[in-house]
Amino acid sequence: MLPNGKKFIFSDACEDVFWKFSINVYCYIRHPFLTFFASRERPGLPCPASPHHVFDKFLWRKIFDRDPSTIAMTDKLAAKQIAGDACPDIKVPETLWVGERFEDIPAELIAGDAVVKSTHGSGFFHIIRGGNYDRQEMITKTRKWMRTDYSRYYGEWNYRAIDRRLFVEDLLKHADGRPVSQEAKVYVFGDTALCAFHFHDRLSDQARQSLYDAYGNAYDFDQYLNYPVAIEPAPASLPRVFEVAVRLAAGRDHVRVDLYEVDGELYFSEFTFYNMAGKFGSGIQKEFPQMARLWDLRRTWFLTHPKSGWRGAYARWLKARLDRVAEPAD
Repeated sequence: MLPNGKKFIFSDACEDVFWKFSINVYCYIRHPFLTFFASRERPGLPCPASPHHVFDKFLWRKIFDRDPSTIAMTDKLAAKQIAGDACPDIKVPETLWVGERFEDIPAELIAGDAVVKSTHGSGFFHIIRGGNYDRQEMITKTRKWMRTDYSRYYGEWNYRAIDRRLFVEDLLKHADGRPVSQEAKVYVFGDTALCAFHFHDRLSDQARQSLYDAYGNAYDFDQYLNYPVAIEPAPASLPRVFEVAVRLAAGRDHVRVDLYEVDGELYFSEFTFYNMAGKFGSGIQKEFPQMARLWDLRRTWFLTHPKSGWRGAYARWLKARLDRVAEPAD
């Protein structure tokens, strides 16, 4: 501010340079692996100080936006209660048992069809069909799950605070006895469900995947996970899938909401805050380039809850900068 009370014309630019340089250097030094991981997925160096690219926003979320409410939502068991309370009109798979050792699971619960899961990791599940499983293999596998601190891999910090447990769920099945065949992974930004990967006939030889927007348009895209790409009409349930996903997201800046469909009924699967450990596949970004713009960091916990010290000063600068450069969402 000048003596006459007028704002120095370069003050915003100087402040931008200061905070961008300081925060970026802090992130590079304090979190070298995370910044390296982000740098592999984007051109140039990451800019977590003032994130615009989706990879930078994931990196920023890992370092700064440590919203405590995401811990329970990441917990595979607690998330079911949260989803059921938020949307009583959808269902959640029944929990049959909770504990810490596979050896303690009552034999009758896994004598038929069931799913063994853990609360605190990605991909920590095993489907049992007709009571067929190798007991020693399951003991070894679940002990490894229980030893694993999933937060150490790619900075997904909220896994660290989850109480590590095993649980058994009823395997969702259709009326004809087939295991659940339809799954949707919906990408929600604020109040907008932008798109969804839909998996058809999963757990079968005809398994395939499609990418849809909110209007049911199908897109060609680079393969996501290990399923062939299918361009086919959207399922009739898609509008309700998108509507439920928005309700479950509850206005958060970004979360992926996974849902199953069984004979017309929707079942909650999980919330995901770090898609693919903190990135979107190239195919989905190519078809939906507006993802970065729709992801409004002004909705985040870090920028909506007061902070003290240098973090507070940085949060105020970033909020003001985002207000200045905000673009209207499509």
